[in-house]
Amino acid sequence: MLREHPIWGRKTAVFTLQWHLTNACEGYCAHCYDRADISALPTTTCLRLLDDFLAFCRQHDIRGQISLSGGNPLLHPGFWELYTAIAGTKVPVSLLGNPLDAPTLERLLAIARPAYYQVSLEGLPATNDAIRGAGHFARTLDFLRLAKAQRLTTHVMLTLQQANLAEVIPLGIQLASLTRKFTFNRLAQVGEAHDVAIPSPADYADFLRAYLDAAGAHPVFGLKDNLLNILRHQRRDPHFAGCTGHGCGAAFNFVAVLPDGEVHACRKFPSPLGRLPEQSLAEIYHSPLAQRYRQGPRACRRCPLRAHCRGCMAVTYGHGGDPFIDRDPQCFR
Repeated sequence: MLREHPIWGRKTAVFTLQWHLTNACEGYCAHCYDRADISALPTTTCLRLLDDFLAFCRQHDIRGQISLSGGNPLLHPGFWELYTAIAGTKVPVSLLGNPLDAPTLERLLAIARPAYYQVSLEGLPATNDAIRGAGHFARTLDFLRLAKAQRLTTHVMLTLQQANLAEVIPLGIQLASLTRKFTFNRLAQVGEAHDVAIPSPADYADFLRAYLDAAGAHPVFGLKDNLLNILRHQRRDPHFAGCTGHGCGAAFNFVAVLPDGEVHACRKFPSPLGRLPEQSLAEIYHSPLAQRYRQGPRACRRCPLRAHCRGCMAVTYGHGGDPFIDRDPQCFR
């Protein structure tokens, strides 16, 4: 069990390793956080990192889970060997990647069925393809139909920006029969997205009200963004768990590992904590810097919603704020 404080504060029994195996990708998304040509770790080193993660989970008596991402994780030259090794540990593994063709999906399922496979859509066809490339929307829907036929659980994620704000709810309704869960992350103005417009706090609050109403009518709509708890608090509804199950769980119940082994509190903005395998995951997790990220922004410390929210430090960073001090610029509380 991991605890934020020995007596009070958050505690978690599950820890997620969000493992970005490679930055290589067939796509060229307009809002990509990182297109840097980072050399990926060799497969033998990746297997050492897996052993270190398992040791971390045993040491802290927690259940581990792994999300393989990228870029496109399947483009790592040792993907199939590593996926087979993870499957052999019985640790739940999910994939965050691009649509698969039928032979690749069959090969994946022959090794082990992932907990879920997540793909991304950024709006209705024209908006999505302007962001993710021509034909991406159709390929993604073809994959979702293929996955459904194979009884593979899928999730669809949208990166929210001003340009697709009005299309989120119509897209979610369209996907209701094709996927288990549809949700969104807010865009952080980092990397290629540094000048992409995001909604004003007022527009975002209006959107969240409509999204909550849609979620009440359509079970496919998932709740992820922490600021939804402001509205649930106002409506006297129970708080939901927030972005990672503990509000902002950066460096608390998850960390992100980049292709070269650099560990970040959150992948959506530069938040380096250390590097594997030069350091162990336990050393990195218990460092003073990781503790600073776990405390969240100073501006949120007296907020009654802090345990379920803390906003999004990546959005704060992308908007020019200090994630250790300033509150989320789209917070409307």
